[in-house]
Amino acid sequence: MITTSYFAREKNIPNPVCIARGKPDWSKSQDYKKLAPPWALVNRYKKGLVSTEQYTQEYTFLVLFWLNPIEVLKEITSLFGEDASLLCYEKPGDFCHRRIVAEWLEKGTGVVVPELKF
Repeated sequence: MITTSYFAREKNIPNPVCIARGKPDWSKSQDYKKLAPPWALVNRYKKGLVSTEQYTQEYTFLVLFWLNPIEVLKEITSLFGEDASLLCYEKPGDFCHRRIVAEWLEKGTGVVVPELKF
């Protein structure tokens, strides 16, 4: 089952996959950049120039709109395995693009993509 989590928990995750634009130097996660948000959007969000709603809309249009969720799910499981966990930086409960991705995958494929519990 594909799941989501964050880098701080990576050592407890058997198959971590980075979907962020960058990752910590110590991370051993594999990269899947197709789902990474553009730096410009990340920076504008960090500076408080876009709301979570605006970020979601822009990320959806700039990244997800151009992808097919069924093909993305097939590619992730093919490249990284059925137990891949999609990682970014924010802890559970904080706004992050990995949960936008999870909801997009769920809507587009019918496959539930939960946040890993520790």
